[in-house]
Amino acid sequence: MADGQGVTPEDMQKYLNLDADGDASILVDMISTAEDAVTGAIDDTIGIDVYRAYPLFNQAVRVLVDYMYYSRGALSDQNKAYPPSYAYMINSIRWKIQRDQDAKVGETDG
Repeated sequence: MADGQGVTPEDMQKYLNLDADGDASILVDMISTAEDAVTGAIDDTIGIDVYRAYPLFNQAVRVLVDYMYYSRGALSDQNKAYPPSYAYMINSIRWKIQRDQDAKVGETDG
């Protein structure tokens, strides 16, 4: 995966260890949903390209897609809405991206 590109269906197929690309369209939808969920949990006014530059953002997307992919049809039976590692990543990204965005605002104000 190239820096700043974000998670791709091909990336997810490798991550999930899938042989065929029959689920590529499903993965595209899940990646989009996961990116929306992560940015919505942090700050949806920041552009997706900014988020995609953070490796931890891309890993959070992978973790959420993995969870959604293998939990299809069983989400109502789950005890947790998200994997614990996902929540950890969201908190880590939140503070890093907010600090970086505040620094950029400070550069333009000065």
